[in-house]
Amino acid sequence: MAYIGLKPTAGENNSFRILDTLSSFTATFDGSSSSIVTLGTDTIRINDHRFVTGQRVKYTHGGGAAITGLNHNGFYFVIVVDRNLIQLASSASNANNGTEINLTGLGTGTAHTLNLSFDSVNTKFKITHDNGTHAKVTRASQLMISVNGVFQQPNDSATPTSGFGLDADSVLVFSTAPSNSDSVFGSILSSNISSFEISDNDIDNFTGDNNTVNFTMSKTPPDPRNILVTLDGVVQYPSDANATRAYTVALNSNVLSFTSAPALGVAIQVRHIGFAGGGGSGGGGLVSSVFGRIGDVNLGATDDITVRNITGVGATFTGVVTYEDVTNVDSIGVITARSGIQGIGIQSAGVNVAVGVITALNFIGAGNTFAVSGTTVDISIAGGGGAAGAGGTWGSNAVGIHTDKIVGINTTTIAGSATSEGALQVRGSIAIEEGLLTLDSNIETSVSVPVGKNALLIGPTTVGAGATIDVAQGSTLVVV
Repeated sequence: MAYIGLKPTAGENNSFRILDTLSSFTATFDGSSSSIVTLGTDTIRINDHRFVTGQRVKYTHGGGAAITGLNHNGFYFVIVVDRNLIQLASSASNANNGTEINLTGLGTGTAHTLNLSFDSVNTKFKITHDNGTHAKVTRASQLMISVNGVFQQPNDSATPTSGFGLDADSVLVFSTAPSNSDSVFGSILSSNISSFEISDNDIDNFTGDNNTVNFTMSKTPPDPRNILVTLDGVVQYPSDANATRAYTVALNSNVLSFTSAPALGVAIQVRHIGFAGGGGSGGGGLVSSVFGRIGDVNLGATDDITVRNITGVGATFTGVVTYEDVTNVDSIGVITARSGIQGIGIQSAGVNVAVGVITALNFIGAGNTFAVSGTTVDISIAGGGGAAGAGGTWGSNAVGIHTDKIVGINTTTIAGSATSEGALQVRGSIAIEEGLLTLDSNIETSVSVPVGKNALLIGPTTVGAGATIDVAQGSTLVVV
């Protein structure tokens, strides 16, 4: 009978791999070539190497003369610059700190070697399969490792205390450094990718000028296998661990480096081969999922993420965070906003008096206070504002409010003092409707009628001891 759905298979070659031998690895290089040994940067080029920073290696000159700065049969420690370049340090500490040995002269001979082995010192080893292919491992449990026939316990840690763990970039970490007498076997179990998308399949176009060998691509590929390079339509072969070919791309770099400069006018095309999850129902050519992955999904500095919703426990951002249409902000502490805070109603007698974005609340004058009561801020205004205003004029007592200064009505200036011009100064007529004008019958302080003014005193009036009534020459005081 016919199958319904996918036909079952006995196995998948892409799901199971035998690891390359870990016990010993030797990289052979031309120590006399300036394109391999770069004295200015103290680097050694070994394409697609499998070294890890901090590993101890043994250097030999292969029958020629040693590179100046290194000793034949000397032990050194690796500093990984990128996937194709390394430096050497005199100690593990210097390697981890990036302090390399200064290489001052080329050697002779083409068979210089760096040997990595089980030496009871090295605990970290790059995971490869199929003679140098770098493995992609995210969990230690994807590996099966045996030491001397005993399966080891996997740990999701870069510093395991037993068995083995996993460090960044698919690096196997033993809890105890293997010795040269140990027999280690390993395999890797992974998942297949169900589908691919083409949203990352951008194309870069360049033109050769018979001089330029380095071309900057629009994005950084994971490795040279993730780009397809053509010269006038002819596919070019990337360099690998076994041979130097048409071009290389350093790890975490967007620079395409040709072995020799393309000729003048040659059309150079770089097609980026994207890697993404299945399109799913979301459509739009965007990444909707990542299959067969457990753990971190690493993005480059130029990668963008477009999603519908994000739900998480916490997030940390560096730099400037820009967002729109935020309904609620749940924050502890003080919030600052570049363009003000919108959403706080400013009211007077229950009526909104503010429209748009409020950037500041300005309290003018002395004695103004505010206090928080629940979700409401109570504002107490005790006086007016500014040096020329009435700040501090109003006071209160058991029967109402009073002033501590002269009161002026319809006048911009105050003349004289309370005793000369009066405590109430009016420019214009005074009308009293359905009320009384009440005068105190006792004058306890001295008063005066200034020049050019007339005064009315309704008696009887008693002038207190020490108090005087002074009338300026030319002025009149009428006593009724």
